[in-house]
Order: sequence, then structure tokens, then C-alpha cells
Amino acid sequence: MHWEYSSLPQTLIETKAMQLKKDTLLTTLLINRGFLDEKSANEFINPRIKDFRDPFKFEKMDEIVDIILEKRAKNERIFIYGDYDVDGITAAVFLVKVLSEIGMDVDYYIPNRMEEGYGLDKKAVDFMLKKKCTLAITVDTGVNSIDDVKYAESLGMKVIVTDHHKSVKEKEDDELLLLNPKLSDTYEFKYLSGAGVALKVAQGVYLRLGEDLRKLYQYMDIVMIGTVADVVPMVDENRIIIKEGLRILKNTKVKGLMYLLKYLKFQNKNLNTTDVSYFISPLINSLGRIGVSKMGADFFLKNDEFEIYNIIEEMKRANKKRRELEKFIFDDANSKILQMKNNEPKCAFLYSEKWHPGVIGVVSSRLSIKYNMPIALVALRDNIGKASCRSVKGISVFNIFEKIKNSLVRFGGHDLASGFIVKQENLKFVEQIFKNNIREMQIQEEKKSLKIDMEYPIEKIDDRIFSALDALAPFGLDNPHPLFLDRNLSFEYIKKFGVNDRHFNGIIKKNGKNYHMVAFDLGHKINELESKIQNFDIVYYPEKIIYRGEEIIQIRIKDIKIKDDFYEIFTK
Repeated sequence: MHWEYSSLPQTLIETKAMQLKKDTLLTTLLINRGFLDEKSANEFINPRIKDFRDPFKFEKMDEIVDIILEKRAKNERIFIYGDYDVDGITAAVFLVKVLSEIGMDVDYYIPNRMEEGYGLDKKAVDFMLKKKCTLAITVDTGVNSIDDVKYAESLGMKVIVTDHHKSVKEKEDDELLLLNPKLSDTYEFKYLSGAGVALKVAQGVYLRLGEDLRKLYQYMDIVMIGTVADVVPMVDENRIIIKEGLRILKNTKVKGLMYLLKYLKFQNKNLNTTDVSYFISPLINSLGRIGVSKMGADFFLKNDEFEIYNIIEEMKRANKKRRELEKFIFDDANSKILQMKNNEPKCAFLYSEKWHPGVIGVVSSRLSIKYNMPIALVALRDNIGKASCRSVKGISVFNIFEKIKNSLVRFGGHDLASGFIVKQENLKFVEQIFKNNIREMQIQEEKKSLKIDMEYPIEKIDDRIFSALDALAPFGLDNPHPLFLDRNLSFEYIKKFGVNDRHFNGIIKKNGKNYHMVAFDLGHKINELESKIQNFDIVYYPEKIIYRGEEIIQIRIKDIKIKDDFYEIFTK
């Protein structure tokens, strides 16, 4: 991993600090992110709810709101149909809650990953019709389920499709009641999550009714969890959602979240996006991957303490099982990749009847990063293959599958993360097309690097640096976490953990003082270091965690280099 170190002239920092009216530490971080004037810096630091975009900028929002309010006036039942991942579940339960708040008869349907798969399903349509549903609103899914939408409407059920996944816009899309920022010509922000699009629907309804939007925003923590889980850019409206959602989460009105925060010992913690993506989301997601998807929605909607307790216990069980399955599938798929011939194309299309379809997405992502190539993993069962594919810069797996959509039962996703369902009789054909297309494409070799904001010795960590980090948060895609450099440290104690010992934690020492530390996805580097013998340099950021009931500072290590190796980089 290459380290890029940006050293700004001190005179520039001091001049800009006066112009921006910030201290020099925060100013340095703002300059590194391209904020050079007071207006743009303040807008970024202080995202405001009043800066949400007008939901009626979506082409069909007026018509969609009219239909929803017509169902409300007639007291007709509507169903929210969500995907089975965290984004889909949170989008669904958010709409259930906020539409119930205005007196609507709302139910929900979350498909089972094992039995139904991705997208709207005719069996689900039949089920909802039996429950006297007259309107279904899909969230985080549906854009590639045109035939199923037509089937529902042929039986008299209205369908509103809200989605954010990539699709090739076709003429028949104009006939759909469709909200998708990626397909909109008039809505300028394209990177909402499924939960974010659900929020825009709710804003449209509440604004039309003249309802107090605070009734809507009291559940912003739900939208935030879906937004963080879907790894969308942390800018524009997503930044408002996450900043406000994290604030709401501290005193959440969702009983399930209250209990989950207690289980995680987060009730007194200053929560951030890392807490959501590493701890909260995987537990919720485990139900969709291993357990019963609908239980993930029940977690947000139930108020009975015993039921919530049982759901959290099931989350723990499912998450443990997920880790075991992940290790098995990773080892199996990795061994097959290692057996591939050197002249084979730079991709892997692998399948097995032993793999669980709920876990292959996690594994394909890890393998794609490990080998820097597209990976397609297919779990086979009853002559049906369910696939999760991850790609690399320069190769859109979505576009490949769009070319052969008639050979697939269904497909969907994004350029770099896509999935499909295929009959086993067509699997070899799909594999050949996948490999042939990738053979013709150019994988863009990315030189992996870490951009270091500044040198900052860990002994200087105080409230000033945490104030600066709080101002720039939330962090994620398009707003990476600030990183700092420190030199000449040594390990006092190290312990590996996680699947395949991917991570390690312990104690580092600097000038005779000990600091708690953790390093994710760096377990493979542990053997390269004589921990107590050699000094090393780290790229890191500080965070506050609860340890044995007390808040302490922990060093989150992003990379490590033995001192001799590091010296060469900075003297070239």
C-alpha cells in the first residue's frame, strides 16, 4: 500500500484559517478536501434539514402522491414491498411507520432470500391481493421486475416502484409509476439509497397534506441505517440523512434499536457510521442472509419486549452462522481460483451446491478485492442458480448481464455489484458470456494508496482533534475518514481475531505510554513484523469507544510499515 502524504505550507494553513474562521487543524482537513472558502466549508460542516431537495422534482411525484392520498381517503390497504437487505428493510419499515402516523392502513412484505430471491414476485403479488391490498409500493427493488408489475396491475392492483438500482431506461418505463433518481431527468441528486428514495416519497405525502415534517424526521435513524449500509456517497442529501439520523439514534423512538444499542453497549456512546456499518447493520442483515427476512422488519416495528429480545437472539445466532458459512465459502472459492490456469481470463465464475446464497455476496466482494478482478459466485439449489457478482473499476457486470437478460430469470444491481437468478440449464451460457465480455475489457489497475492528511503524534490526541472529526463526519464514499501519520511505535500486545484471523487488536506503545488499538483487514501483516523488536510507523485515526464501562481513546490503524520500509518512501 502506497502512502501519499500532503504537506501544506504553514503560511497557507494560517491564512486560510483566518479566512474560514476555523482552527488550523480543521482548516488543514478542509483544504485537503477542496473547501477553500467560508461558504462552502460551512455548508459542508453544517448540513441542514431545510436543505433537502424538493421531492416534487421527481417527474411522477405528483401523480404518486395523488394515488397514495386517494387510498388514504378510501381507507384502502396498501403494502410496502421491500428488499431483504438492510436498505430494503429500513426503507419498508420507515414508510410503514410514517404512513401509519397519518392514519393509513399499511402492511409490509419482505421476500425470503432463499425461497423468492430478488425483485417483485408473482407469488408475493397473489399473497398481497388475498390480503385485500389495492396498492403496493416497492422500495429498494422493482425496477427490473416489469413483468411482475404488469401482472399485478392486470389483476387490479396499483404498483408504485421506488428504487435506486441501475437499469436501462426503456419506453415501457414511462408507463410505470416509477421513482428512481438514476433514471430521472429532473432530480439532480442521483445517489440516494433505497431508504433515501422512500424518504422522498414520505416528504411528498407530508408536504401535500401540510403535516409537520418533524413527525417524519423522528424516524430518520431508520433511513440513516439503510443509507450507511448501502455504501452510497456521503454527500448532498445523504450527508443530511446521516448526520441527522445519527443524532436521532441517540434517543431513538424505535424500541428494537433501544434494545440493540444496549446489547452492543452503545447506549452511552457517541455513535458514528463505523458503529452502524460494522456492528448494527451486520446483525440486521444476518436475518436476511441466514434467517427469516421479515424478522428484520419486525425488529423495527414490534413493541413487545419479549418479541424484540427473541429477535436480537436470532440475530446473534444468524450472525454467528453467517461467519461460519462465510469462512467455508471463502476457503472453497479461493482454492478454486488458485487452481485456475494462468491463461484463463482475469475473472472467476464459480458455482457450487454447497454454498449458501445469503453469504456469497460478502465472499465475492472479499475475493474481488483480494485478486482485483470480477468475481461471480453462484449458489445452486433445485436446478436454480442465485448469483452475487462484484467487479472492479472499468468493468460493469450489470451491463454484461443486461445483454443476456432474456437468459436470466431476473437480474439487478449496480455496475460493480450485481446479482442474478438463472436456470441451471443456462448457467454455462451465462458463464461463457461473462468470461468473453471481460476478456474484451480492460481492467484498470489501481495503485492502492492511502492519502494522509497530516502528521499527528498519538500523544497529542485531545478534544481538538475529535471536534475536527465531528465537524467533517459522517465519513464514507466520497468523504473518506481523515488519516494521520505517526512514527516510531512498537507493539506491546497483539491478538488476531475474525474469520481467517483477518483482524488484530491489542496495545501499542509510544514513548513509554500504552494505547488501545485495532486494525481491520491487516491480520496478514502481523507475520511481517517482529512486534516487540522493530519500530514501525502507522496511518491511523483516533476514535472513542466504551471499554469495560468507560469511554477510552482507541487507535484505529489503517496501515503499518516497518520503519526501514517507510524511510524509503519519504526520501524518494
